[in-house]
Amino acid sequence: MSQTIDGGCLCGRVRYRATQAPLRTLVCHCSFCQRVTGSLAYSESLFSMDTVQFSGAPMRSYAHRSDTSGQQVFVHFCESCGTTLSLTFERWPDARAISRGTMDEPEDVEVTAHIWTRSAHSGGALPAGIDCFDQARATLDGVAETPRRFDVPVMIEPRAPRHQED
Repeated sequence: MSQTIDGGCLCGRVRYRATQAPLRTLVCHCSFCQRVTGSLAYSESLFSMDTVQFSGAPMRSYAHRSDTSGQQVFVHFCESCGTTLSLTFERWPDARAISRGTMDEPEDVEVTAHIWTRSAHSGGALPAGIDCFDQARATLDGVAETPRRFDVPVMIEPRAPRHQED
């Protein structure tokens, strides 16, 4: 199936076009994604690298070493407005994640899984009928993890504070 997806940053200086449907669309609740978005989670559509073209102003990049894999994750953002448009990965050099919130029509792509739900913030909810993984979809050596699926949305409960004083 062929699908064209257009999008861009907040100020409009960077635009992109994906010429095929995404391989999958995830909502990631890991602490890295929370920090990179300044929010509860990061929603990303994963594409083959050669199916996404950027135009307009050049993007800046920030390299971050993953706590889990030890490999680099590259955050690509607009130099003018700071919008995170894309992630690329040392671990998967042929893949590019596009920030779903930057798509002109984000509802054109369907979320297929929630990952790193063990890090999810309270007050949010995990949806019914979608694969939810405590961590990643697979282990570092490629073994598929078993997802949970809920019949109804499940509210995320508060966790104990990380640092408690006696």
